[in-house]
Amino acid sequence: MRKIEHAEYREILMGIMDEIARICNENGLRYYIACGTLLGAVRHKGFIPWDDDLDIIVMRDDYDKLLALLKDKNVKKAEWLEVKDDTCDYYFYPFAKICDGRTVVKADRHKEAGGLWVDVFPYDGLPSSMFFAKIYCQIAAFIRVICLAMDTDFSSKTLNAWNLFYKRVLNAFTYVVGRKRFCRFVEWFHRRYDIKKSKYVTSLFFDNRVDTILDKEKLLPQTVLPFENREYTGFANYDYVLSRAYGDYMKLPPEEKRITHDSNAWWKD
Repeated sequence: MRKIEHAEYREILMGIMDEIARICNENGLRYYIACGTLLGAVRHKGFIPWDDDLDIIVMRDDYDKLLALLKDKNVKKAEWLEVKDDTCDYYFYPFAKICDGRTVVKADRHKEAGGLWVDVFPYDGLPSSMFFAKIYCQIAAFIRVICLAMDTDFSSKTLNAWNLFYKRVLNAFTYVVGRKRFCRFVEWFHRRYDIKKSKYVTSLFFDNRVDTILDKEKLLPQTVLPFENREYTGFANYDYVLSRAYGDYMKLPPEEKRITHDSNAWWKD
């Protein structure tokens, strides 16, 4: 297999993103570049220099429609495009990865190997009380830790003793209850509050470091943002989103905090 070099790696990711954006635009679905992708678009007009991934957010109702379209064999799309979600074998995350099936990638600490991907996160509704919304998100954050444990490569040399211990315990727990049964529980938990009726929303694959509870009405307006040699749709109120996640987001972090994902990718033979 031929290793994919840095510039080519990024171009493949944007090719996947182009397909997702086209299908959303042609079918009246709202998508928003998000997380580090949104930060990169605003601060760098493209990728964060030390990062190489793409993330988008889709509200739950449109998320379900998008996945249905991506899986529909009658919908026009690139032949290499593949969808991974928790209905697939050996995939346990409550969000989708849209992949280029011509490639294979291996990320450090993760045993699930697939093609280069764009992460598609659903935004879900939350309790109407901010107090209970915060409790709900803390439960979601613990569920996230369990999902990550199911995909851990325990042969990784970068895992310390504590990581190995708690991830093995949580991984064993999912084998006892049934891994796909646990995925169905996670799906039920994430869908409990109808996003159409909710004031507050978030990604319930909740990461305490960057994920926040957000006012849905402030998120809905869209704008077009430059990204490398493309344009993608993002939050018009991106300052509201980014400042809550990253604080002074226009300030570069110190070099020791410029973390990469340590992924290597190859073209399949």
